[in-house]
Amino acid sequence: MRALLDGDLMVLARVVMLWPEAGRADRLQRLLDRVHAADRYCKRFRRAHPCWGNGSILSMALGLPRAKAGPGDPGYLRALGFVCAGMAEWRMGRQPRK
Repeated sequence: MRALLDGDLMVLARVVMLWPEAGRADRLQRLLDRVHAADRYCKRFRRAHPCWGNGSILSMALGLPRAKAGPGDPGYLRALGFVCAGMAEWRMGRQPRK
């Protein structure tokens, strides 16, 4: 996966806001796996993955429906916290390459 930027977290939080609470964590982990796979694809074939983008969260999330909530919206803030926690969990689950 490409480097994580603030904008990635913000747009992904707006995507997550539209997902049902049940299964949200699994869905986020699958999305992050796809972003990582897209990054590997992009590095190997020197072009973006046709469905999953260039390996950045932003490129994946911009192709998905997003809520139009502002930064002061409590639902947005909860989704942003959820995304940050999910990203940390995903990163800790990845095995470092040797």
